[in-house]
Amino acid sequence: MTTATMDYSETFLPQRARARRISVARVFVRFAVLYALIGMGMGIYMGIAEDFTLRPAHAHINLLGWASTMLFALTYRAVPAMAESRLAIWHLAITTFGIIGMTIAMPLYFYGQEWVHPIIAVVMLAQMICMSLFTLIVYRHF
Repeated sequence: MTTATMDYSETFLPQRARARRISVARVFVRFAVLYALIGMGMGIYMGIAEDFTLRPAHAHINLLGWASTMLFALTYRAVPAMAESRLAIWHLAITTFGIIGMTIAMPLYFYGQEWVHPIIAVVMLAQMICMSLFTLIVYRHF
């Protein structure tokens, strides 16, 4: 590796901290691309079926699942101190719980399954907690 391409931030971190930073960012990226595929698949389905009932779920999955999750990943990758925080693992866990729950519950709700409404409330609260955690991490480490 040449001096010009070497990432010096990695040389000063203990191995354990580097592994945690990379794993948090890597998991966020992997989930983000899955959410993008799900959101795009929903959009294609709606277009083919000419049934736009899932439009709000499609928008939430693309915005919270793809866009926000990818921004979290890139931020953790760019700012190593943030990924080293124990809160980063909690942030990852709560975000994943919230988005997976939303991905399952919202389409059911929009197709008339009223019983999932409390589940949607819980996963949306999880999303609010996840963004609050991210805000705390940013203010502590950025």
